[in-house]
Amino acid sequence: MFIYHSLSAQPNGNNLVKQIDELTNDAIAKGIFSGTVVITKDGEPFYKKQSGYADWATKRPIADNTLYNIGSLNKQFTEEMIRQLVKEQKLDYNASLSKYINLLPAETGNKITIQQLLDMRSGLGDYFRSPEFRDLENTNFQLSDILNIIKIEPLLFEPGTDRAYSNSGYAVLGAVIEKVTGKSYEENLKERIAAPLQFKDIYYTRAEKANQPNRAFGNIIDFEGNKIGVDDISNSHPDGGTYTTIADLLKFTEAKRQHLLPSGYDYKPAAYIGGTPPWNSLIGYTNNGYSYIVMCNVGDSADKIGPRIGSILKGEKYPPLSYPFPVTLYKMLIEKGIDYVEQNINDLCRQDNKRYDDRFLDFYGYAFLNGGKSDIAIELFTLNTKLFPNIPQTFDSLAAAYLKSGDKANARKNYNKVLELDPRNERVKDALRNLGN
Repeated sequence: MFIYHSLSAQPNGNNLVKQIDELTNDAIAKGIFSGTVVITKDGEPFYKKQSGYADWATKRPIADNTLYNIGSLNKQFTEEMIRQLVKEQKLDYNASLSKYINLLPAETGNKITIQQLLDMRSGLGDYFRSPEFRDLENTNFQLSDILNIIKIEPLLFEPGTDRAYSNSGYAVLGAVIEKVTGKSYEENLKERIAAPLQFKDIYYTRAEKANQPNRAFGNIIDFEGNKIGVDDISNSHPDGGTYTTIADLLKFTEAKRQHLLPSGYDYKPAAYIGGTPPWNSLIGYTNNGYSYIVMCNVGDSADKIGPRIGSILKGEKYPPLSYPFPVTLYKMLIEKGIDYVEQNINDLCRQDNKRYDDRFLDFYGYAFLNGGKSDIAIELFTLNTKLFPNIPQTFDSLAAAYLKSGDKANARKNYNKVLELDPRNERVKDALRNLGN
């Protein structure tokens, strides 16, 4: 395991490094850090640490040129490209989506603005949650395949009246970029982000990623605390999935902090997180000159480490790190049972830094299901249907778990419940036909 850190001479630098080292060493001891942390002060190197392996199975070390999946940090690139096009007067923040692409029915597309898509106030949801996308994600899918899913999804709310995290909205922004420029999203990414910032390593397509020997493999922490490697390369999309290095991501973060991105937009100090179950990355910068990057190839490491680094740099207190949540949840289910989970569900969401909604138990239900613990998965999915009885996905997941466990009767029962809530779901109709009588 390779661990390295350095600092330049800064006021209070030794104290900050000591605090950050205590944090990262705690994360290493708890088994939740595998990746790289880099911090700069006023654009100069301040701190760096690498720990873990790019491939835990072969013990291939993490290096400066290790490629990570940055997940939803790709949305930062998409936002910047939209702001470039506004600066070039090719887009208008207040114009309707229908002005640029005919994706949604006119009564919907005319209500949604470019600004609402940027702010996740469009009412569009998350195509990642669609079973149709699960069938696509390991194929050579294109943006058009994602759009075909999005255009039949109902709005979560009237555009502009609420806010909800939306992968679908940023996929649509990618389609707007393609339409306005006449070039693919990938071409725009290279011309509008990679070239002006002099990125050396950025890869968008599945084929490109597969050819890079320096790519890291993602890891999922199982319920006993072991790291399970996942070489889950797939095509990227405007809302996530690009592979790059910490050096290139630092160039973007520093340009954003210093207002040197091509759009000239005045981005405020903030932290941004992106990830998938095996990957997690974070970029952040403060109003006192610090930029910090955390890129990890295990679980939600950056989600836990990054905000705490931000707190240290700003002189704020932060909560102690906990052990990986899957380990905690598994122990809780074994020792205290599903009723305890139900009674403490809000606290558990906060502990895992997640919103309380149907996605929380759905995610961990599939984690247990894919980990060979169908009985626990069924318990979690069943609780989810109780807590969110009007959401078809909860019954869909429960049906899938029963089907995997061989209980066709209960699978059929729950698929029928999906159709009660979503009569147009052709995939579930096909599933019921395959189940027969």
